[in-house]
Amino acid sequence: MRFTFVWLFLFLNLPFFPSYAQITYPEPAPLYLVTVDPETGFDIIAWYPTPSADYIEYYRVLESRPTPADEPQRYAEISAEVYDTFYVNVNARSGESSIGYNVRAIDDRGNGDIRNGNIQGIPDSTIFLSAEIDTCMATVNLTWNDYNNWRGSIAGYNIYRRLGPGIYENMATLQPGGKTNTHILTNLTVNQPYEVFVEAIHTDGRKSTSNKVTVLTHMSQAPSFLNADYATLGADDHITLSFTVDASSSFDRYNLLRSNQIDGEYTRIDSFNTTQASFIYTDEVPFTSAVYYYKLQVVNHCNTGGMESNHANNIILAGTLEGNTVSLQWNEYADWQGGVNYYQVTRTIGQSVPLSETVYTGTELSFNDDLSSLINPLDPLEGIVCYSIQAVENQNIYGIQGMSISNRICFSIHPEVRIPNAFIPNDTEVANQVFGPVFTFLPERYTLIIYNGHGLKIWEGSEAWDGRVNGKYVREGVYLYHLKISQHSGGSNEYHGSVTVLYR
Repeated sequence: MRFTFVWLFLFLNLPFFPSYAQITYPEPAPLYLVTVDPETGFDIIAWYPTPSADYIEYYRVLESRPTPADEPQRYAEISAEVYDTFYVNVNARSGESSIGYNVRAIDDRGNGDIRNGNIQGIPDSTIFLSAEIDTCMATVNLTWNDYNNWRGSIAGYNIYRRLGPGIYENMATLQPGGKTNTHILTNLTVNQPYEVFVEAIHTDGRKSTSNKVTVLTHMSQAPSFLNADYATLGADDHITLSFTVDASSSFDRYNLLRSNQIDGEYTRIDSFNTTQASFIYTDEVPFTSAVYYYKLQVVNHCNTGGMESNHANNIILAGTLEGNTVSLQWNEYADWQGGVNYYQVTRTIGQSVPLSETVYTGTELSFNDDLSSLINPLDPLEGIVCYSIQAVENQNIYGIQGMSISNRICFSIHPEVRIPNAFIPNDTEVANQVFGPVFTFLPERYTLIIYNGHGLKIWEGSEAWDGRVNGKYVREGVYLYHLKISQHSGGSNEYHGSVTVLYR
């Protein structure tokens, strides 16, 4: 009997030792994602079934606890037995910081419990979003951490504003690659609540949302736009500027910036306050001293420059006269919001009775004008011709169509002169009844002096001579003349000769 007892004892206990030696712990459940519900603020943890265990009884969700850098990650179980592959943490602290999660798989013998196994690897952590209002710039600065186990696989981020239950407005999409963790919200409505959250997008299509932050925009309303309407020729040959700004803005201080190059260094030439949505400014520099580029900059309530307008610049016209051909060149109007629709060249001939007409419309920056077609010896035009350029904008998105006028340049045309050698005061043809110079273009003025055969001056005038002296016709014969022509440019020419008076 004693032998039998000993055998029975050994038989009953033999399985115990091999079983203890073969204990294996199920691997942690691989997480699908952790995310924050934007409606409730609860954390949702979802995972895949553990692949290595023969039979999983249930799961337990663990929350990471802060640990020193040289110590293993610490966890606390926050769930009882979970028989599905997701869990909702209604006591989430993800509105305070990023929270890490891991999931234990527990088999039917209790293996995998926190007391008899170690969690390996980095936990999946929620995205923690924080927001800071910049009241000076009227913006909200957003910052968030990336989903740690998705690093390198984030396709991008969406930034949403919650408008109501389940109603979200996409305020921004940040792509590609999700390599940024900051964004600045602009053009916000003042004194409005903004409930904002960030959504991370994995390259495989998974999405995880951050906590929701609520921001009340107690700040000044920045302008949504600043438009430099035009720079144009102003009074006293100065540069006149026009600007239009967002009327809903609560900012009323501006800097005016100027440079000699569109991409050059800009200098503040003035600061001023105005509450007008449209206003004019005159820069009292000589219009043709240089091509200047201007920008309007809004100044916030912290006296810091912010948003800037497009550029405005003056157009300087230059040209040359060779013979009867005028060659014109001008610089482009560089930065209208609507772009340049066309340039228009206006030509004006004469001073006493000026004749103006458009001679070119297009987008080129040069034009050649042949004046030969204007020559009419029977009715010559005044020999001074002037030009100006008008640039016209395509109507832009603000409903504004800018126009810019250049400086005006003038040329004195040196006329060809033909002087007859005889005339018939009593002829039936009017053209033959007087003596005087015939011009292709009229000079500014001329003086004609007539002398008799003895060299005595008998007539002087600034028009053609009709052959009379003191109301009476002179005798037939040869008379001498002296002609002085004064040009519009300030120069003069003199001619001497003789003319024969004949009668019928």
